[in-house]
This record gives sequence, structure tokens and C-alpha cells, in this order.
Amino acid sequence: MQSHQPQLDLANTDPASAIAEFEQILVSNSGEDPFDSAIKLLAAKLLDEVEAVSGRAPKFQIQKTAAATHKTAQELYSRAIRRWPHLNGNGESLGISPEHLVRSMRPLIGWHLIDSDLSWLDAALERLVARDAKGILGQYFTPREVIRFCVDVLRPNPKDRIIDPACGSGGFLYESTQYALREFGSAPNCLGIDFGARAIKVAALLSAAMPQAKLLVSKANSIDGRNCVSPTPMEWAGFLSKAGGAQSKRAKSWGDWNKLSCSLVFTNPPFAGDIDDHEILDAYEAQQNPAAKKATSREHLFLERAVHLLKPGGRLAIVLPQGLLANSSASYLRQWLFNKCRVLGVVGLHQFAFLPYTSVKTAILFLSKPKADESIPKDYPIFFAASRVPGKDSSGKVVGANDYSSIAQTFTKFLLSQQFEWAGKKVIYGQTDIQSEIVKFSEVKQADRLDAEYYDPSARALLRRLDNVSETRLANLVDTRVERFKKDQGREVTYLDISSVDSKTGLTFPNTLPADEVPSRASYVVRPGDVLVSTVRPDRNVVALVTEAIGTNAVASNGFCVLRSKTIQPEVLFAYCKTQAFKKILSRHATASMYPTVTDRDVLGVPFLQPPQEVTDRIVHLVRSGLEMIELAHAQISEAISLMNTQVHSVEAVEVDNNVHKVQQEKKPYRRTRKNG
Repeated sequence: MQSHQPQLDLANTDPASAIAEFEQILVSNSGEDPFDSAIKLLAAKLLDEVEAVSGRAPKFQIQKTAAATHKTAQELYSRAIRRWPHLNGNGESLGISPEHLVRSMRPLIGWHLIDSDLSWLDAALERLVARDAKGILGQYFTPREVIRFCVDVLRPNPKDRIIDPACGSGGFLYESTQYALREFGSAPNCLGIDFGARAIKVAALLSAAMPQAKLLVSKANSIDGRNCVSPTPMEWAGFLSKAGGAQSKRAKSWGDWNKLSCSLVFTNPPFAGDIDDHEILDAYEAQQNPAAKKATSREHLFLERAVHLLKPGGRLAIVLPQGLLANSSASYLRQWLFNKCRVLGVVGLHQFAFLPYTSVKTAILFLSKPKADESIPKDYPIFFAASRVPGKDSSGKVVGANDYSSIAQTFTKFLLSQQFEWAGKKVIYGQTDIQSEIVKFSEVKQADRLDAEYYDPSARALLRRLDNVSETRLANLVDTRVERFKKDQGREVTYLDISSVDSKTGLTFPNTLPADEVPSRASYVVRPGDVLVSTVRPDRNVVALVTEAIGTNAVASNGFCVLRSKTIQPEVLFAYCKTQAFKKILSRHATASMYPTVTDRDVLGVPFLQPPQEVTDRIVHLVRSGLEMIELAHAQISEAISLMNTQVHSVEAVEVDNNVHKVQQEKKPYRRTRKNG
């Protein structure tokens, strides 16, 4: 918001503080839902601003009495929802007491919504949306810095028709409009679709506050066309074409739903929940693949839907969980995608990007659809980069600048080199320190990986150097046949899981359990000399060397890859697996979103560099003596603690004896004595 009336006695000196106070007052009210109250009051204020443009005196003011203020605000809101039906905040009544209304209005007086930066308002309304409801659906409003990054890369222009099929608060559409107005002087046609009523209200409010915008919002389920056959929402009229859509019989039977078409798609679809309704799945081409499951993750359908929304020549930016780009379970979808679109690039987002709402690892996939008279090249370059500076800390608090602008600059240089018409002809000068990698599609397809971290340039360069000097891989140095654990009654086992390993030294501190109480994760029988490499969160580099102290009945969890040396000393193998090089190479293979994991095959495929004999001997000596000293130190500290426990116990015992004696004395019968004489 910006002030058009600086002469007023503003409650706050900047719009961010004004909105923050407005939000706090609404939340502190014990009556109506603060979100609904916010929408109603903002709708009333917005209408007042629109009418004031034509010369009418502002009415969204604090009157002489609270009752008069309430009456005027109620009249404004009633007219507002007739003009903008999507802003109906759960009824035509303001639903707020006159006194509380005056308090709520106070921070807004003097600040205007129209033609201002609405990002602060968007952030406040986002916080007012029930966070637990969003979490259940796996839907989190996209951070503005991520939205602007996508917009900067794909450069929306006034000729574009833009659709966001999971628009949320309309951030992508708002920023696309702002970009086009700033760069070209005119706005593109934008359509936002969402199934959440609150998200639609936020998007509608932002749209109404932008007179130059051509932004429409529609409440519908973007991945289920059964309710969209008839009647077609009026907002869809300018976005219908036969140029897009799926070719499945089911999709075609859904009429206009399958005719929605645009030149540009921006979206961040919800991730949570599986779809098992075959009336829906039958509409999706990729789901007809034998590898597809009976229940499909929601984001899988949104990706295919977004591709079908594109007309030939269109382009797409979509936020996805990293697992969809890397996991083998989504391989069928990637193969389908390769036949439909050209992959422009992938940018991995930092794990802090969506904090404080979620730490799910995500990425942005950029695609283009070939024109009607074009075909996808057999081989072509793809841009990969990963954001390493999110500008946030682990709590989600903004602590500094991010690296999105630098990545966008580097990515744009690449797109210009590929001569895409929409990329423009602007020459970009200057150097950036962003690490990016250009990879041929043929390599990407063979690896069946689209996650940017897999193509990390420093890891790839390191791997090339090791491949040039090494003669073998770990698989050739170890025995991969490790005995599986079978539960036996009546004996105890020493159980090792990831928490049993000291990540710095590699020493193990296992638990002793009855065999029938060992967790189901217990999988491998291990023995002294085995090297255990954690396959969960490889970036933490949890590696253990099993020593003689483990005993004869040791079992490790399936969170480890067990390396049993054949032709190499275990100490050397352990030291190699603790190197930064091993950690970097293994980490690039990690898949999944919440808990990155690698496979035994990934571990065994790491190249091995054999050190000279004198170095080998020194490593063996250092590891053996080091672990012996650590074990001795641990035993001595344990003995010291045991002695102290004994001492404390003896003091407690004396204290108990004294207390017992005191109680016994108090319980003795009182005897009165006579004085002589």
C-alpha cells in the first residue's frame, strides 16, 4: 500500500506496519473469524477508493460515533460484494462490533490499496488462512521471491494468456501483471483457478485492487473436470481453445475443461494426498502407463494437467517436490514428459525456501511446448542450478539477500543463447558467482534424473577427476553378500542404528536387546571390520567402523549399506568413506523430499582411489589407535560416572536411614517425668 494523503495523522509510518497492526487487532478479537473480517473490511475500503477516483469524498473514515462508522462501513461492504461477488466474506453482514470495527479501521486510514505494492497485504492474508488446513492439503502459498524469480525467467508479455491452475492467493498472476506493466506498459490476460474458497477471495481482492489488471479467478477443481462440463464458468470464456488438452477419451468427454488453453502456466500445486478415483485417473495419459500405480500423487496429475493447458509454443514454470524429479517411482511420468515438452531447466530450491510453513525440498521445473510445425530436438542443452542462499534462517526468518536474482540472470543468458522468441533480445552483462551446469538431454534421459542437485557442477567435476585417476569402484573391493538377520528367541543381540554412531569419530554405541524385541528395521548381521555407511541423509556422512567391542551377536538396521572388505583394509575403507569427496559424490544421488536417501548401489558405485602403501599403513595405524583411545576414554568416563553413582547412592541410603530413624523416634509414646522434691 502507499499513502495518497500524507497530511493525515497516520497510525503507522509504513504500509507493512499498518497491515501488521491491522492483522494483530483482528486476531485479538474473540468474535468473528479474523480472515473473514479482514476480507470484508478490505473490500469495503477498496470500493471506497474506487468510488473516490471519480470524485466522491472518501467514506471509509472513523465517524463521530462507533455506530455511524459501522453503518457507513456496512454500506460500503454491501456494495462491494455486489460489484465483486468473489469477495463475499461469509455473508453480507460485517459481523463485527462497532467498537472493534473502529479499532480495526484505524491502522488503514490514510493508506491506499489501489496501484500500490500489495505484497505486504498478501502476506498478512496468507497468515490469516488456517495453516493447519493448508498443511493437510500440502498447499503452501509461494514465497514472493520465488514467484518473482519464475516471472523474471519466463518474461510474461501483454500478448500472453496466463493460467495458474492452483492459484492460491494469486501471487503468480499478480507478479506477472506487474512485470508486463513495468516492461511493456500493458497487462496480459490472466486466469486463476483454485478449489479453496479463501484462496479465491485473496486472489479476487488483489485483482480488484489492480485497475489495469486483466485478472480473473474461478473456483474449480483443476484436476477433475467432471463438474466443469456444464455450465462453463464465465471466467473461462477467453481461455478456451482446441489447441490444447489431453487426447484421452475421458478428458475429451469433459468438454470445456479439456479446452482450457494458454501460452504461459505458472503454478505451485498442492503436494499432499493421493488420487485413486479412476474416473479422474482415466483422463490422464501418463496414468495409462503400466508403471503408474492405482493411486497417484496429486502433484503428478497437476504436472500433466499443466502441460495440457499449454498451447503449442507455450512455456511453463511449476514448483514440484524434488522426489518427482528424482525418485524411480515417478520415472514413468518423466518419460512421458520428455515426449511432450522440451526441458528448459531445473532450479533446486533451498530447504529453507518455504519456511516457516514447510521444509519439504522443492524445485522449479521450466518447460516449453513445441510449436505445431516443430518437433522436440533429439538432443539439446538443459540448464541446472541450485539455490544455496535462501535469505532465510532455519526458523523461516528473513536474514539477508537471496541468490534468485543471480540465478535468473545466468538462466536468462542461457535462454537467450537458445534464441527463444519470448526470451527477448536483451544482452545481459556482468558476471555472477552462481554455479550452474549445462547438460545434454541425452545424458539426462539416460540417468533418468531431473533434480538439479544430481548435476551439481562441483560434484560432477570431482567425479570426472576421480574417474580419471581411479581404477575401480567400491563394489569391486567389498563382499556385497551380507547375512540377513533372523529373529531367534532366548538370546540377546547388539543392535546398531544410525543414532548409535558418533558421526565425527565413527565409533558405535549400540543397544543390547532381546532378539524378539529388536525393531523390524534390523536387517544385517555385522562383524568386526565391517564399515557401515548411512543411506539416510548422506550429507550428514554418518559412517561407522565396527570394532571388536561389538561382540558376536551384532545386527545393523537397514538404514546402512554394509561394506565388508575383501581386498582392502577396513580402516582405509572407513577413512575413504569419511572424506568430503565421498560425501559430495554420494549426496548428489539422494532422492525423496523430506528425508533424502541413497541406495546401496549408489554407495557401491563410488570410484575408489588407492593411496600409496606408506599412506595406507599410516591410515591403518591412525584409525586403529584412534578408535582404541576413544574406546578406552569412553570406558574410563563410564567407570568414573559409575563410581559417582555409587557414591550418590550411598549418600541417599544414609539419608534414608536417618529419615527412618527420625520417624521412629517421633512415633515413640510421650512419657511425662516428675521432678524430685
